[in-house]
Amino acid sequence: MMFKYICILLAVIATEVIAKSMFPMPRLPNSCSQISVRRDIISLPQDELLRFIRVVREMHRRGWMDGFGSMHDHISHQIHGNEQFFAWHRRFLRHFEILMQEIDPGVMLPYWNWGTYWQSPVADPVLTGAYFGGNGRPGDNCVVEGAQARWGRNYPTRNCLTRRFRYGATTGAFWPMRAVRDVMNTAKTHAQFRSRIENGAHGIVHLGLGGDFETMYAPVDVLFFMHHAMIDKIWAEWQSRDPLRYRNVDGYDSQRIPVTANSLMPFYSEEVGTALATNGPGYCYVYDDVPAAPSGAMFRTSRRANFAAFKAAVNNTSEQQAPEAVADSDDATDVPAGNEFHVKHAFNDTMDFRPPSPMSTEWLRGRHMDVAEAARMQALVNNVVAQINTERRQQRAAAAAAAAAV
Repeated sequence: MMFKYICILLAVIATEVIAKSMFPMPRLPNSCSQISVRRDIISLPQDELLRFIRVVREMHRRGWMDGFGSMHDHISHQIHGNEQFFAWHRRFLRHFEILMQEIDPGVMLPYWNWGTYWQSPVADPVLTGAYFGGNGRPGDNCVVEGAQARWGRNYPTRNCLTRRFRYGATTGAFWPMRAVRDVMNTAKTHAQFRSRIENGAHGIVHLGLGGDFETMYAPVDVLFFMHHAMIDKIWAEWQSRDPLRYRNVDGYDSQRIPVTANSLMPFYSEEVGTALATNGPGYCYVYDDVPAAPSGAMFRTSRRANFAAFKAAVNNTSEQQAPEAVADSDDATDVPAGNEFHVKHAFNDTMDFRPPSPMSTEWLRGRHMDVAEAARMQALVNNVVAQINTERRQQRAAAAAAAAAV
């Protein structure tokens, strides 16, 4: 038994050494020359959207998307289902963003606000040919429209980029932002908040899109980074409600060792505390509608990050081919977070909204997730959607009464 665990440990170490020697590992800056703003992908002007698309296509051409997918897959058990989840993914997104900026320094990673079209995600412009494509093609599930049309991947095997919506033609509902904010209002500790978000709003999007997106190598798909930027934004908003949340972490890692601000993040070997503020040294960003962390509240590291096998092997190429024009969408308008009465959907407005269906026990366990917590979050989101439906019926009845009285 001991020999088996030693073999597993050596395999993990070997994977990290190989990955770090082959994959660009840009150093985090020691300070911030400016604080940049991450915005909703739908709100980007056309020229900024096109620049973002050009950059991610170039990253794909260089094979970096496969590298991100491989990294995430090989250490998945260390970064899911425990208190490394938020901090590690924040660092992972920043790694991606820094490589983006090696190609075009003016590009920022946008987030995908799936709460805008939570009831009918297939109506979301982000999941159309105008942005990053939707469901995979019948038969092979290859994505054949949008900015990632006919992308190939070489990890874990050679194939096309795939998505396979949960219900064939549809993803099923995601979480409304009111349910997310219910979690924000009730979770008092980092461990509580992480578990409720990871096993609720986070997981249902991965399951809904399916294909590569529901695997641990999901970062081969650019949508992974925009989805996790939304998760990161949700965490940042929760942190902004209490300054102590920029310094303190609780709970355990995958080995049941307590996680603190001084714990090291897998692969990066940097302290968790260095990732607790989005506008802290090395991160240097805020979200468009989330307050920045006050400087006095930030974690102060006793040492700079330990960059193992640092390698900045980023070579800018000559001019890239311009992508196909991204069409304007009449529906590409933002809905204020939490405004479920006017949520974008694709059915008669007199119909009740549907909550997301439960994630299966098998699916949850295969992704290091908490079955009991997922059940509690299912009950929460069911209750929130029921409340929304009650209020919508009351609104319709009041409107009908007012019209009859005229």
